[in-house]
Amino acid sequence: MPASYRRMKGSAAALLAIALFSPAISLAGDEAESSALPAHLGMADALRLFRERGFDLIVADATVDSVRGDAQMAGAIPNPAISGGVGRSFGFNSATCPGCSALAWDVGLSDQSALFDTLSGKRGLRSRTAELALAVARQSRADTQRTLESMLRQQYLEAVYDRDALDLAHESQGRLGHVLELNQARFQHGAISQVDALKVETEKLEADQEVERAELALAEAKYQLAFLLGVRGRVPDFEVDVDLPRYRVPDELSNATVDSLLERARTQRPDLAAAHLQHDRAGSALQSAKRLRFPDLALSLGLSGQGAGSDVSSPPTVSFGLTLTPPLFYRFQGEMQKAQADLRVQDTLLAKTEAQIANDVTVALAQFKSTQRRVERAERDLLDRARRTRDLVQIQYEKGAASLLEYLDAQRMLIETTQGYLRDLADYWLAVVLIGEAVGLELGP
Repeated sequence: MPASYRRMKGSAAALLAIALFSPAISLAGDEAESSALPAHLGMADALRLFRERGFDLIVADATVDSVRGDAQMAGAIPNPAISGGVGRSFGFNSATCPGCSALAWDVGLSDQSALFDTLSGKRGLRSRTAELALAVARQSRADTQRTLESMLRQQYLEAVYDRDALDLAHESQGRLGHVLELNQARFQHGAISQVDALKVETEKLEADQEVERAELALAEAKYQLAFLLGVRGRVPDFEVDVDLPRYRVPDELSNATVDSLLERARTQRPDLAAAHLQHDRAGSALQSAKRLRFPDLALSLGLSGQGAGSDVSSPPTVSFGLTLTPPLFYRFQGEMQKAQADLRVQDTLLAKTEAQIANDVTVALAQFKSTQRRVERAERDLLDRARRTRDLVQIQYEKGAASLLEYLDAQRMLIETTQGYLRDLADYWLAVVLIGEAVGLELGP
């Protein structure tokens, strides 16, 4: 079984994030709707329901909205500051200035460095950094959908495999039940020994055990599939496809090589696009940190006076002001060091992503070719030989030319060969899905 199939995510973090960031979603109110599944759930239905209500996809959408808010805040123009005051002059001698007023007032307006913030490029750099972060979030959301849809396809294929394994177990159980009935009758008539009768009974009990295990495996696979589809209440009863897809080679993989798949992956993988955008964002953040050394300049306009009406002691006076905040003591070394470290991290993560893509493609293609050879060998030789062997031994056993042990061994070999073929066929389609995930394409049955 491909290793990536086991990468199932926990639910606690997703549910907590939904509760915090998606208040419009009511677990109680939407329980009936979110628990509804069609009686027969096909792969297309599963993908559609996942895109509508998958837990992690909802969280990814909320994350994009949150980063979009950050981008709006980063590009916002500071609001102007308006000030005003009223006062009174104490110790005022009205005898020396008859008719003058002791009332003083002033009104002020400041641009909060909005003009210089734009002219110096600080606002533009902040906005560009935030827009790049938003682009990263969108690509990360696309990458989340890529990986989760691959996981969903794998889980669906596992459920179908478990369904086929259960059918095979039922078939084996039925055959051994029939053999058991015949041999019990033969034992009662003294035609076989008690040892042979016990062997058949043991084989039948083992078949019953296998049916129990197969039923549990199918139930667990369907529960996990329902969780991926966002079912929040009781899991309803539903059926998956009856049989695994027949073996065929997708057109995209008929002449695929590692180099051709890598070339497509470099243009299709959203995580690689996100890594490049993260690198650009870190570079923009470093430029923004360096630009902080430009001193902030705030423009202000003031109007003041004393008195009112005919009692004006001091006529209204207009004043213009300039406030400068020079970086004399702190020159934003911390911000620049942090931005430089972030840029180095993104350099490394970009290289790591490229290496991860090469590893994903190489491993997935190796799994595909290996499972392809096993499926072709099983369909060409193994199944036919195991079935012919069982049929011939059964004829010989019915004629008394073969022992019961030989017949049971032939039956067991056919069951194990068929189970192995089903497992190989499931692994083949899982490998196809993994190549699609590694390349960034929708590949599968």
